Amino acid sequence: MSVISAAYIRVSTEDQVEFSPDSQQKRIKEYAAAHDMRIPEDYVFVDEGISGRSADNRPAFQQMIALARAGRQHPPFQNILVWKFSRFARSRQDSIF
Repeated sequence: MSVISAAYIRVSTEDQVEFSPDSQQKRIKEYAAAHDMRIPEDYVFVDEGISGRSADNRPAFQQMIALARAGRQHPPFQNILVWKFSRFARSRQDSIF
C-alpha cells in the first residue's frame, strides 16, 4: 500500500529555471514513485515568487501545515517531500515548526 505524501514546492524568483515548480514537482513525483509513495493533487502545495526567509509569508506552506495539524489524530499525509530542503525552510525555527 502506498504511503500518502504531500509535496511542497517553492520558487523565490522567476529566473530560477533549474528550480521551476514543474521541475521540482517532476523530481518529487519520480522519488515518490520509486519509494511507493502517492501524492494526491490536493496535497501539492506551491508558493511561487516567495522568499523562504519566513514561513509566515508563504500561504501554501501555511495551508499545508494547518492541514497536517488539523489531522493530528488521523493525519491526511504521512510525510512532506521537497526537492531540496532549502525549498522547505531557511531557518531552523521554521523547520521545527
